Amino acid sequence: MRKLAPILFALLVAAGRDGDKVDNFTLDDTAGKKHTLYDIKGAKAVVLVFLGTECPMANRYVPRLIDLQKACRDVAILGVNSNALETVDAIAKHAKDMGVTFPVLLDRDHKVADALKVKLVPTALLLDASFVVRYRGLIDDNKSEDLVKQRHLRDAIDAVLAGKDVAVAETEPVGCQIQRTLETKESEITYASHVAKILNERCVSCHRPGQVAPFSLTTYDEARRWARDTKRYVLAGAMPPWKPVNRGMFHDERVLTKEETDALCAWADAGAPKGDMSKAPAAPKFAEGWMLGEPDLVLEAPEYEVAAEGDDEYRCFVLPTDLPDDQWIQAVEVRPGNFRVVHHVIAYVDTNKQAEKLDAADPKPGYRSSGTGPGFMPTGEMSGWAPGNFPRALPDGVGRFLKKGARVVMEMHYHKNGRKEKDRSRIGLHFAKKPVTQRLDWLELINYAFSIPPGKERHKVTARHTLRSNVVARSIMPHMHLLGREARVEATFPDGEKKTLIEIKDWDFNWQDTYHFKEPLKLPKGTKLYLEMIYDNSTKNPNNPRNPPKSVGWGEQTSDEMCIAFLSFTKDLDAQEDK
Repeated sequence: MRKLAPILFALLVAAGRDGDKVDNFTLDDTAGKKHTLYDIKGAKAVVLVFLGTECPMANRYVPRLIDLQKACRDVAILGVNSNALETVDAIAKHAKDMGVTFPVLLDRDHKVADALKVKLVPTALLLDASFVVRYRGLIDDNKSEDLVKQRHLRDAIDAVLAGKDVAVAETEPVGCQIQRTLETKESEITYASHVAKILNERCVSCHRPGQVAPFSLTTYDEARRWARDTKRYVLAGAMPPWKPVNRGMFHDERVLTKEETDALCAWADAGAPKGDMSKAPAAPKFAEGWMLGEPDLVLEAPEYEVAAEGDDEYRCFVLPTDLPDDQWIQAVEVRPGNFRVVHHVIAYVDTNKQAEKLDAADPKPGYRSSGTGPGFMPTGEMSGWAPGNFPRALPDGVGRFLKKGARVVMEMHYHKNGRKEKDRSRIGLHFAKKPVTQRLDWLELINYAFSIPPGKERHKVTARHTLRSNVVARSIMPHMHLLGREARVEATFPDGEKKTLIEIKDWDFNWQDTYHFKEPLKLPKGTKLYLEMIYDNSTKNPNNPRNPPKSVGWGEQTSDEMCIAFLSFTKDLDAQEDK
């Protein structure tokens, strides 16, 4: 690696708060060119924005910062990377790949960040022409650009350029901790003896190269960089992402034990000690091809280019099956083409050619959807994919019915990452090899007739259904939009016993999943199913798409709402007659 020229510092103010003047400093950029704060000429204001290469929050804001630079020609923007454990080459490559148009300065020993009390990326500081801090904190108030209500940094810039006071001079930043050089302490908990095993079993299915997670945790060097953030997120229950609180009922539960959580926290507190790597477990191996073996039928979507910036995108691709005969499907495997941008996939079945009409009306490959369904009433489903989930074959004798001539419609949720990406996803279908005696079907617990009042923080909507025959429940999937906060489905058996089928206390529209029961659940005739959902239509809900809030009811758009839970089930039947 190229040796850096010495970094020159003058004393910085201890706080960097509104009204403090930042004393001069000099930092190298990724090409070795020196940048001295007080040498900036012709700018009426300066933005210092602290960034990192792998922090997903910071990366979402790079395109907005580029746009801000274009819109505010009188303002100088300087990126600052204070992550001591990121290499200069990685920082330079990241800036090039993201199309960064402003200098990225190297604060290798995080002296600037420490002096300005910056702990998280992204954090923005706005300095006026006299290098006095006029604003610090968030760039705006939402990671999703379409939900932004307050553009804090831009408002502060406009005020400074107009010679006015900044109305909101400080906000609390949200993001990833600056990766500082940690002082290692003696500890029984080390990466080799404890942490590697936990990460291998709980994290690396997503946190590995080429997968959906924004950074890798497959090596010690990777893991130690994220040690403090790992502690923060596991204590908050944000990672691994798993929403149901009724644990122990589902396959593939991404839940840490108390012992695992304690070990990760103790490791971070001890400075992420390495330990004796000869005792470290081998990294897990993942199948390169189809996890369930070669499918009987592979359907491939057309190549689609995902823009670098903007709102998340939902795109449906219509895939003809061209089957000469009806088929029973025992297993489905969805393979995203680009894990960097594919957030999740849901596959539907269309036997009425409705999807083809929607496809023909959209000039791009596939057609745009709202993220709340494929835009037509499907006649079936073909599973899907979400981070951390693995394909699972149905038991012998159970199958999904696929009518000849049917279309499979893949609804893709694309999560933009600041750079242009291309995706070409596939879905593999495995035909049942043994006679099917039980058909997989779905029932809906649904309420169309509701209205969520503006300003209401906890508005309850319910739905009920009584089973008219004996069924065996296989999986469950609740569905709400941006106002959703809690979801619960409860079964009351004919003898009065109650059982919670699913309960989510912290709904997140971006982490929807289908939850498969470990043990198929027998629900006898007369069982009463009860769905209860809680919505927050107040200004306290950061995901509320309307400001001020307005009354919201059922609708297909993400800004509308839904109250629905899907329950997959089987029951004994003559499969041939049931076609």
